[in-house]
Amino acid sequence: IKNLEVPVIGMGSAGTFDVKTDTEINVSTETLDNCIAHGTNFLDTSPMYGRSEQVIGVAMKGQRTKFQLATKVWCSGKETGQKQMARSFELLKTDYIEVMQIHNLVDWKSHLPVLVEMKAKNKIGQVGITHYMASALPEMANIMRTGQIDCIQISYNVMEREVEEEILPLAQEMNIGVIVMRPVGAGGLINQLEQEPDLSPLKEFGVNTWGQALMAWLLADSRVTVLIPATRRPE
Repeated sequence: IKNLEVPVIGMGSAGTFDVKTDTEINVSTETLDNCIAHGTNFLDTSPMYGRSEQVIGVAMKGQRTKFQLATKVWCSGKETGQKQMARSFELLKTDYIEVMQIHNLVDWKSHLPVLVEMKAKNKIGQVGITHYMASALPEMANIMRTGQIDCIQISYNVMEREVEEEILPLAQEMNIGVIVMRPVGAGGLINQLEQEPDLSPLKEFGVNTWGQALMAWLLADSRVTVLIPATRRPE
């Protein structure tokens, strides 16, 4: 991502960090500890993900500087967006967020100037936009062409390849970072592929699971910056 060095594997938090009980929060803490241990320090969240921001803020337990945080603004209206983002800073227990994204392009015309100003004031590091639907990609491309976008977040995997047509070439041309959500199809692709247990042709490349195979396929594309799979299991 422009002017930000990130690991190739980060972590998403949709659903997996929206937890309430002490036991569940302890699992989230253990998950983040394992992230640090293995260099997966890029965390993506959103106000859309329930308690995710709050749980991450707690689970980091004083280790904020070890993580790179990406969150989003997901509402209509400039002032509403500013209040929502202020809340994100509060929940994540930080005064700086590495990547702030306009979630699903919602009211992007109101939010984009605010994010650009926040970046100029060093409140955030990067300005991003996201969408998961192929039908939104033309609008995403138009916003990318404004020259104000540092990174995009897209849904991309072996079964969802629409971004290859325009978005990825444009990202490369404009030096825009690419965050990939759903790299294993929200887990569905792994479940389907496990019906074919023979991974031996891939073992010489260090691939021992279908999850690794799916992510290695994405990372073979130099235009992809970081993948953000999610998990409920610390291991």
